[in-house]
Amino acid sequence: MLLARLASSTRALGPRTRSTVVRAMASAAPAPKYYLLEYKYVPDILEKRTPYRAAHIEGAKKQAEAGKMVMAGAFGETPEGALFVFRDTTPEDIEKFVKADPYVQNGLVPAWHIKPYAVVVGPLP
Repeated sequence: MLLARLASSTRALGPRTRSTVVRAMASAAPAPKYYLLEYKYVPDILEKRTPYRAAHIEGAKKQAEAGKMVMAGAFGETPEGALFVFRDTTPEDIEKFVKADPYVQNGLVPAWHIKPYAVVVGPLP
């Protein structure tokens, strides 16, 4: 409906320009879909993470290299948790990442949540 309304509003442009505008609108790629993954860490994460840290970071790097993870990092002074930003993937794939994460498998992440994320301000790749 929106495409038809925009196409009719381009009539004043003439047939050649109008068809170019309509084709460009029809072929525009959909906006990327983002998700946040939030981890809550155990209070003594710094003492417990050492044996699992390399594999935890390697798993995140693989997601980033595949173009699925935009960024990730810990938050808080201790740290108290971590935040991962995913793009153009599914909640199911993010859940697979979580279940394979050594931090989760070894009890360092007692709670985690996947949430849709609507980017309002900032560059979109």
